[in-house]
Amino acid sequence: MKMKMSFTIVLMCLIGNLAAQQHSVIEEFLQTQMSEYHIPALSVAIIQNGEIKIKKTYGNANLEYSIPNTDTTAFPLASVTKLISATAIMTLVQEGKLNLYEKVRHYLPELPETWNNMKVIDLVAHQSGIADLLALQIEFPSLQSALDTAASRPLDFEPGTKTVYAGGDYAAVMKLIEKISGLGFQAFLQNFFEKLDMGHTVFNNMEQDFIYRTYDVIPYAATVYKWDNEQSRQRIFSMMFPSWTYPSGGLFSSISDLAKWVVALDKNTLLKPEFSEMMWTPAKLQSGEDSPFGVGWIVDKHNGEKATGHSGGPALADIVRLPEKKITVIVLTNQLELRPFLSMKVLDFYLNNK
Repeated sequence: MKMKMSFTIVLMCLIGNLAAQQHSVIEEFLQTQMSEYHIPALSVAIIQNGEIKIKKTYGNANLEYSIPNTDTTAFPLASVTKLISATAIMTLVQEGKLNLYEKVRHYLPELPETWNNMKVIDLVAHQSGIADLLALQIEFPSLQSALDTAASRPLDFEPGTKTVYAGGDYAAVMKLIEKISGLGFQAFLQNFFEKLDMGHTVFNNMEQDFIYRTYDVIPYAATVYKWDNEQSRQRIFSMMFPSWTYPSGGLFSSISDLAKWVVALDKNTLLKPEFSEMMWTPAKLQSGEDSPFGVGWIVDKHNGEKATGHSGGPALADIVRLPEKKITVIVLTNQLELRPFLSMKVLDFYLNNK
């Protein structure tokens, strides 16, 4: 009995030492990156099989007042917002309210007849052919105004024939969600956040009127900085995501909240496994080729294994997931100019030191 207990204690010590070594390697790498790329604040989390293996925060969320970065500090997610939107969309699919392979006009018959061949999957996988509304550089006062402009223009290509990462797809997604759910888009997502106790995940509702900008106070939000090489100093940076782009960008979230979301994905408390897997399955183009996107998530390979995720800027939110191993790495920073992305490197350190 004593021998068995001794062996157990030794094994636990070995596991503890390996975990400490693993954490040390990742921490050293991240702190080096912070120094080299002038990153004021960085948050990292690694989740495996529904268990948070690492959750760490470094630096200052705000330099002016030396406010420390914590696990509830909310960073701008930019295009990583799509991953949250995709998860929420899949709850509608799971409930039988939305079919990814149904025509968009089945749900929104008011859209142009020229969009008749467009399926829901074409919207969420960036293969719809809808004009890139952001590239038009028009200040649309509402979602409807943006969609009216898109509807008045010819499609850039036949839906499903190619993949183009453009700004018009998710405006139609927003309209679709609001029509099916019967809620405004933010109200729909808020219900989603409340289920997961994601209390530090919000939009700032920024509005612009000529030279004036107004937006909501987010007490726990990180300030974004841009390093000025010539003057060797940080400068404050901000970017406006118009409200009609919110399914694709503009969300703020903390490392703690995002970890809760991933844990829910791992434990299938949000989605049944077959519906989660749909997000991470490449859409098909009409040619039969795989798209680089599933439902919102980029789908690729890493060391021969399926890898999925997304990154977003300004600043950098970076998420990578190995669905087969149920390993997810999240890195959030508040430095605009950060390159290269960090999550994949953190993932490699984690795997190589297991």
